[in-house]
Amino acid sequence: MTPRRPLLLVLSLLLAPLAARAQDEGPPQPARDTPRAPELQPPAPPEGPRLELEGLEDPANPSGTAPPAEATPGTNEQDTFRQRLQPTSTLSQRAAAILDRTTLGGYAEHDFIVPGQGKSTFRNHRYVLFVYSHISERISTATEIEFEFAGSPLKRDGVLTTGEVLLEFSVVDLKLTDWMTFRAGVILVPVGAYNLRHDAPAQELPERPIAYTTVVPTTWFESGAGFLGGFDLGRDWRLSYEAYAINGLDARILDDQGFRAARGSHLEDNNHDKALTARVSLSPFLGLEGAVSGYTGAYDLEGRRVNMLNADVFWRIGAWDLTGEVVRAFIDPGFVQGFPDGSTANTRDRVPTGMFGFYAQANYRFRIEPFFRLLPDEWHDGHFTASLRYEEKDTDTEFITVGDSARLTLGLNFRPLPPYVLKTSVWWEKGGGDGLQPHLWTRDFWSQGHWTALASVAYLF
Repeated sequence: MTPRRPLLLVLSLLLAPLAARAQDEGPPQPARDTPRAPELQPPAPPEGPRLELEGLEDPANPSGTAPPAEATPGTNEQDTFRQRLQPTSTLSQRAAAILDRTTLGGYAEHDFIVPGQGKSTFRNHRYVLFVYSHISERISTATEIEFEFAGSPLKRDGVLTTGEVLLEFSVVDLKLTDWMTFRAGVILVPVGAYNLRHDAPAQELPERPIAYTTVVPTTWFESGAGFLGGFDLGRDWRLSYEAYAINGLDARILDDQGFRAARGSHLEDNNHDKALTARVSLSPFLGLEGAVSGYTGAYDLEGRRVNMLNADVFWRIGAWDLTGEVVRAFIDPGFVQGFPDGSTANTRDRVPTGMFGFYAQANYRFRIEPFFRLLPDEWHDGHFTASLRYEEKDTDTEFITVGDSARLTLGLNFRPLPPYVLKTSVWWEKGGGDGLQPHLWTRDFWSQGHWTALASVAYLF
């Protein structure tokens, strides 16, 4: 045996345990300077909004862990709807499946009113929620829910009474063509522009026109269905339209209140006739629009009718906005009746045979540069608006009554950002309770009228 053989034998005996241990631990690792092949990782869950719904946990899954893969909504739009319609889907799963297609927003208005005759008060005037959902490429739905004076119950004169929580607008739209959409649901009646665009943050004065809370009872909404759309007439002109069949007004048509108490029910109509209403507007260029609109429908079981015509115009000229509307209602003679026997609504009061109202308003936008330089940067594009509006209403054209009124309003507001506005206004008003027709140009308008001041904050979110 050569001298090298005993040495090799000894080395093999010493290294054998180390080799066996390495075999048990797995394949040898590559050297640090050797490039490593990328390891295959399981795909990360997709990022997205999470829904926290307290009290809506799945009773069968109280831990809140994710459901199995086969129970989660699919990424395909049709699969998502099928999942939401499954009888085994929980409310949490159905709600989570609409987050990618539904938008929540709204607006609010809070006032401080100082009447010339009475007590000053803060009032939480309205809080309105908007919900919009894009169901598919051609189908969408929109809803407006209003809580007026903080909803219900409402405390007035020390007594708790029913407040107001209303579904003022709730429609589903089906787009048939580029110029026609079918709409059904709770519809804003398209008589005039103000009823369609009454949102407080979009208005420059805090109080609505007096004729457009009575003769046109803004917010005026009815259950029905119809069509809307628009199309271009040449390069600049555009025509738009809305036309619906709705339940319509009932017989509670009253002097002073106008048609406000006669707005219909979402549950039932008081007769078989369905009212028809439409508005057609024409815009020769951006910033100018004129429109005519109308309404016709029976208000009782005997077929007595209300017919209404309205014209409105809006014109933006530089820093000026000029706008106005005029409405005339023609009513068949009748009485407040036709409700079920025993109903307190059957007062047999005389129904006015005609109503009339209008307003004309000018708004001027301006800036005070030294003032804006002191404000935060995000407010540097804000502006002030000065407004002047004159208006009249007559809720019984046969007689001079308390329903006749004339008002002159001066307002100033500050809008640091488009969705937020601080408004102030003062108005002078005279009614017809003294038997004299109120007009701005008569002496008794100034000698017998009274003033009211109002400040408000309105915001869109």
